[in-house]
Order: sequence, then structure tokens, then C-alpha cells
Amino acid sequence: MWRLSESQKHDLVTAAIRYSSSYQGSPAEALMVDRGLGAVAERLGVGFVSEPAISHERYRGHLAIPYLRPAGGINSVATIRFRRLGDGGGPKYLGLPGHPPRIFNTQALINPSPYVAVCEGELDAMAAEAAGVPAVGIPGVSSWRDHFDPAFAGYETVFVLGDGDDAGRKFSQAMSERLPNAKGVDLGDGYDVNKFVQEFGHDAFKERLGL
Repeated sequence: MWRLSESQKHDLVTAAIRYSSSYQGSPAEALMVDRGLGAVAERLGVGFVSEPAISHERYRGHLAIPYLRPAGGINSVATIRFRRLGDGGGPKYLGLPGHPPRIFNTQALINPSPYVAVCEGELDAMAAEAAGVPAVGIPGVSSWRDHFDPAFAGYETVFVLGDGDDAGRKFSQAMSERLPNAKGVDLGDGYDVNKFVQEFGHDAFKERLGL
């Protein structure tokens, strides 16, 4: 099983704290506020890479999204993903080399609820959370792993919120076949959760889910 050393865990937590401390007044904050995600982004420790940690130089100027663990301490950050800001070249999202896919916002899985949403991406999970729907994010449709399945057992409903395109609908279909309590929700052509919530509001989003 892939594991971080104690020093790597410490470095990851230190980097997440550094980036979070650079968030206020940064282009990352401007993006999240513009998306209607300001409050939830701060709660989830979103940051900005102003001064990169060692070996993080390629992420300079990126939004930093920490994958936080509820227990805290030296194990509080499972990984960090980075989102390019602006229209520059290169991939929009980057992960840390060697880090396997993980579930974003696992805090949503420990708070009692009859339902939870699985979103195609971290910002969409934040948008659902901002609308009052507990949600996790998966970094891409091919990132699901077998060992994720047990985390969703016992919910009455697992809403699967893929993007409104072919890949997103294939993700919803695959998840509906995989999890017996999954319910795919189509938000419409060209819509992801964040765009839908921004355009139609929180109440319309929950109504689309049948809540």
C-alpha cells in the first residue's frame, strides 16, 4: 500500500498551511468568490501558491486544494491538488507526483445524513456544500477506486452529479451500476454543479435532486 513517510506528512501539512495563509486577497480568492464559493473555500482550507514549498515550484500561481482528513494532526492533509488560474497553457488541474486518487472532502462522510452527493471535481463538491448538500469530489471520471465503495454504504441515496457531457453521463451511469443506492442526476447539457447553482440558485439545485 502506498504511504507517506512521517517527514512527507509533515511537509504536506506545512505546505497546506502556507498556501492557506496566502489565500486572502489572492487571485485564488477572487475566483472562488466569483464562483459563489468564498465561505466554503475558506472552511475547507483552500489556498494560493504564492511562495511554493520545496518541489512545488511548478504550482506557483495556482489555486491549492487540500484534501483534509477529519482527525487532524500530522495526518490532516492526504494530498493537495492544484488548479491553474487564468487561460495560460498546460493542464487545468495538477496533482502531486505519485499520489493516488483520493476522495475530496471526506468530512461530508462522517456527519449523519440520509444522503450524500458525489461530484465530478472539487469545486463542484464545494458548490453542493454551499447549497447545503453534503458532497464529496472525485478528481475525474477515471479516478474511482474499488476501496471507495464501502464509504457510501448505508446512505439512502448517493446522488451522482456528473458534468452535462458524454464523459459526465458515463460517470453517472457507471456509478449507478456500481453502487446500489446511487441516483444519477442530470443537470442539463453544459452544466456542472457550480454552473447550475450559480445560474439557478441553491433552492433550484436541491429541487433538482428531489430534496
